Amino acid sequence: MSGLFSTFNVATRGMTAQQKAIDVTSHNIANANTEGYTRQRATMETTRPANETTGAGQLGTGVQVSTVSRIRDTYLDYRVRAESGTMGLYEGREKFLTELEGIFNELDGTGISTLTDKVFKSWGDLSLSPEVSNTRTVVAQQSKALTDQLNNTYNQLTKLKENCQGSIKQDIIDINKMLDQINELNQEVISVKVGGNEPNDLMDKRDLLVDSLSSKFGITIDKKTLAGEDLKATDSGDVVNPYLVKSSPNAEVRRFSYVSSIDKKADGTYDVNYYKNGDTTTDANKVTMNMTLTSEQYTSLDEGRVLWADTDGYAIAADGTRIAGTDSTGSIGTTAATMSTIELFQPKTGELQGFMSVQADIDVYIEKLNNVAKGIAFSVNAVHSGETDPNLDLLKFFVNSDVNGKEEEITAGNISINEKIMDDVMLINVGKNSTSGETDGSRALAISQLKNVKLEIQGIVDGTTRSSFLAGKYNADTMAISSSSNGATIGGFFTDIVSTLAIQTQVAKKNVTNYSALLANLEESRTSVSGVSLDEEMANLIQFQHAYQANAKIISTVDELLDLVINGLKK
Repeated sequence: MSGLFSTFNVATRGMTAQQKAIDVTSHNIANANTEGYTRQRATMETTRPANETTGAGQLGTGVQVSTVSRIRDTYLDYRVRAESGTMGLYEGREKFLTELEGIFNELDGTGISTLTDKVFKSWGDLSLSPEVSNTRTVVAQQSKALTDQLNNTYNQLTKLKENCQGSIKQDIIDINKMLDQINELNQEVISVKVGGNEPNDLMDKRDLLVDSLSSKFGITIDKKTLAGEDLKATDSGDVVNPYLVKSSPNAEVRRFSYVSSIDKKADGTYDVNYYKNGDTTTDANKVTMNMTLTSEQYTSLDEGRVLWADTDGYAIAADGTRIAGTDSTGSIGTTAATMSTIELFQPKTGELQGFMSVQADIDVYIEKLNNVAKGIAFSVNAVHSGETDPNLDLLKFFVNSDVNGKEEEITAGNISINEKIMDDVMLINVGKNSTSGETDGSRALAISQLKNVKLEIQGIVDGTTRSSFLAGKYNADTMAISSSSNGATIGGFFTDIVSTLAIQTQVAKKNVTNYSALLANLEESRTSVSGVSLDEEMANLIQFQHAYQANAKIISTVDELLDLVINGLKK
């Protein structure tokens, strides 16, 4: 019904609506610098009109705030998260490739390439004065410096790989924690929506966690009713029900566990030890699976390290059943542990993939460094002893420092100088007759000339021996090893290693720079939509303030009119 009291109610509703709008504006201003905060807006609509019985039709009854909503672009969210995964991949690679490049530093005069040149030069100097013990000592010491550097580089590469695996483990811990937090926020959001309210701040917290998660691996989000979200990994392989977060509170979800070690047993099988949810703080979380692995399967598991698991952290097969193993409670799981039954998490993007792919790179460089060590040992030992069959050697110059270590099992980590030679440098063979002690220097000259011989170092594999490596290449009469058309000099092969690594590192850095710029542009676009502009909020504040004052003026006017009607009629 129209009248002064109706006008009074319209103005009251107007003041209430403007007050709520001012509250929203104040909240925006207060959170202008809050990470992940999304600008909110009070949406106003007219209240239900009153039907006028006098024939004038419906008469408006004022305004109300229908909802307080977030201003957010879901497409920009998708783009930012997709590019965050790519950015995470290249950042993970760049971080460790830069460290890898530092390990192969050839600028300080103590690099492998420089030391190799010094070794061959010392053999050349020895050929000129073979009878002098000092020149023999220089050969031994320069060679030891080279083997020490090979050992040190190998150990640094091994340590770098361990650090990379440590980063994967920490990521798994962080990922599982984020998933638990997202799940909790998901349920809170749904419960608030059920009550008819808008959980804007809760959804901001959830989105911020999802943004962080997207940098770890690719994610896919399914929107559900009541603002719930189901989240799964984009690259879920064959895993049935690969969801990591479900809007249904009691739904089965997946988690990830971390393989801490792969230990070979006497029977040739492997004990694969993993920690539930990556939590290595207590051995109560440790689970052991016994498996048979080929060398390729070992490498895949060693570089991957991440297993799909159930909510309790136990490794699962594709169908969700637990893999057989043992933990602190005894035997668990029913599905046999094999590489075909366990499910490795192998994302194609994100920081996890960056760390996993770098491990493969490190393995390649370790293998190439081992080939350098074997190429040096095979060639020098052959010329030094005059034999291509190591079993016929009277005295090897380079040996395997491992107990009972074989020459064909020499690596950059165990190559060393024969202790007998280090104790008595006069045992070094320098003359043509390797057994008579001649000191004409011709053998030392032949070893020094190995610097320019092209060897098939890249063809060395597990099981390669000196005999197979130098088959048809060594001439006992001239003490020379002939070059291979498909080979490379020792120095040239190592230079190729360093050059390839430099290119990989440069590409990773360039990709990080490019994707940083792309992501910054996307973030700027998202901020322009969802971020708080203080200028805009201050303008809104003035607008709502004036509207509030105008409604207050209406109430004041109605008050005067009512006073006139009620008190004025008495007069």
